[in-house]
Amino acid sequence: MNMEKNQEMLSLNHQILAQLRLRSSNTPIRHNQSITILNNSSENFPEWYAAIESAQHYVLIEMYIFADNDFGKQMRDLLIRKQQQGVQIVLVYDWFGCIVPVLKRFFKPLQKAGAMLVAYNPIGFASGVGLLSRNHRKSFVIDGHTAFVSGLCISSAWQGNAHKNVAEWRDIGVKIQGDAVRDVMAAFADTLSSQNQKLPESIVLPAFSGDEVSGSLRAGVVATTPSDNNMMRLDLNAIALANQRLWITDAYFMPTRLYTQALINAAHAGVDVRILVPKTSDIRWIARVSRTRYRELLQAGVRVFEWNGTMIHAKAAIADGVWARVGSTNLNFSSWHFNRELDVIIEDQNTVAQLCHHFLKDLDNATEIVLNDIEAAAVRESRQARFRQLKAMNRQQAKAVARQMLELSQAFKGNWHSGSNIVDSREANAYLSLGLTLLGFAVLLAFAPYLLVVPIIVLLGVGGISTLIYALRQKRKIKSKQKDKSS
Repeated sequence: MNMEKNQEMLSLNHQILAQLRLRSSNTPIRHNQSITILNNSSENFPEWYAAIESAQHYVLIEMYIFADNDFGKQMRDLLIRKQQQGVQIVLVYDWFGCIVPVLKRFFKPLQKAGAMLVAYNPIGFASGVGLLSRNHRKSFVIDGHTAFVSGLCISSAWQGNAHKNVAEWRDIGVKIQGDAVRDVMAAFADTLSSQNQKLPESIVLPAFSGDEVSGSLRAGVVATTPSDNNMMRLDLNAIALANQRLWITDAYFMPTRLYTQALINAAHAGVDVRILVPKTSDIRWIARVSRTRYRELLQAGVRVFEWNGTMIHAKAAIADGVWARVGSTNLNFSSWHFNRELDVIIEDQNTVAQLCHHFLKDLDNATEIVLNDIEAAAVRESRQARFRQLKAMNRQQAKAVARQMLELSQAFKGNWHSGSNIVDSREANAYLSLGLTLLGFAVLLAFAPYLLVVPIIVLLGVGGISTLIYALRQKRKIKSKQKDKSS
C-alpha cells in the first residue's frame, strides 16, 4: 500500500514539475535520455575532442569564448582537418567574447577550409540596443546523436597551469544522447536565425526517436534568449519547489532582489539553502559585489561557501536530490535578461545524486562564511521562536526549521571541514574596494569628464542610428509585401 502511495506521489511530483517547467520556460521533458556528468577540463575537453574526431557528417558549435591559446589552436586545427575530410563545421562564436581572436584573424584558416562561421551580434549600425545581448552558450552537436552543454569555453584557461602550480578551474558539463540532442540543435538553429543565417541544407533536425530507448532518465533543454527570460522563471520555480534542500553553485553571483528574497523565504521555511561561489574570480569586481549580498542571506539561514581553489566557474543547482540544472546561466541580470544561455534540466535521482556528491566534495575545498557571535545568537533565537510558532500550526514545516537549526548550529560553531570566516571582514573589504573604485572614477571624471560624456554620446548615436536603420528596413519589407499582394 505504501509502495503504491509513493508511486502516486512520485507521479504527482512529475506532473507538477512538468507543468511548472512548461509554464515557466516552455521546455518539454524528454524521456529515456542518456546523460553523463563531466567534471572540469580534464573530463570535458577529451570528450569534446574524441566526439569531434569521430564525426562523420557535421559538427555544430555555439561558443562564447574560443581562445587563441594552446587548447584553442588544438581545437581549431581539429575542426580544419574534419572540414577538409568532408565534415561540415558550423561555428557560432560571440563577437565580444572572441574579440581578440577576431582581431588576430584566428578563425581565417578555418573559414578558408570551408567551415561556416557566424559572429553573434558584431558591432554595427543595424544592431540597435540588441548589441547588449551576448551569446553566452557553450554547446556542441555531433551528427545529431550527441551533444555537450556546459559552462566551459574553448580555452586553456580552464586547464590551469601545472608549471606555475595553478589548478584547473572547477566546472561542470554534460554529455547528452537521446531526443534532447534535437532540442540543442533547435536552439542552435534559432541562434543562426537571429543573425539572419540558417543551417546548411545538408543538415536537418533528426526525427524524434519516440519509444526508442537511449537511456533511462528524464531531461530537458532550456534555451534562454533576450526575448523570453526562460531560465530566470525556472530558477525561481526551483526555489519554490524545494522542500528540503537547495544547493547552488554559481560563478558570478549577483542575483536580483526578486531572486534573493526567494532564497530568504525558502530558508525561513526550513529549506537547507547552500550557495558555493568563488573566493577569487577572474572578474574581481563581481566577487566584491557578491560579498555585499552575504549578510542578509546569512541572517535568513542561508549558508554561503567560498571555493578555495583557483576559480569555480560552474553554474548548477540541485533541489531535493531529484531535480538539477547544469549549463551556462549565471545568477545575475545579464544571464537572465540579455544573453543567450543554454542549460540542461535533469530529473533523475541517480544522476542528481552524482551532482550532490560532487557538491559536497566541493565544500571540502571551501570556506564557510558565517555571522559574528552576536548576530549568530540573534539568528538562533529567531529560528527557535519560529520553531515554537510553527510547532502548533504546521508540524512538517516545524521539523524543517528544526533540521535547519541543527545545521546552522554546526556552522555557527565553525565546525565545518575547511574552517570558517566571519562575514564582517569579507563585507568590509568588499565595500572598501568598491568605494575606492567609485571614488577613483569620480576623481578621474572630474578632471576628464569627456571620458564619460564621449562614450555616452557615441552609444546614444549608434543606438539611435541603428534603430532608425532597423525601422526603415521594416518599412521597406512592408512595402515589398504590399507590392507582392497587389501584383
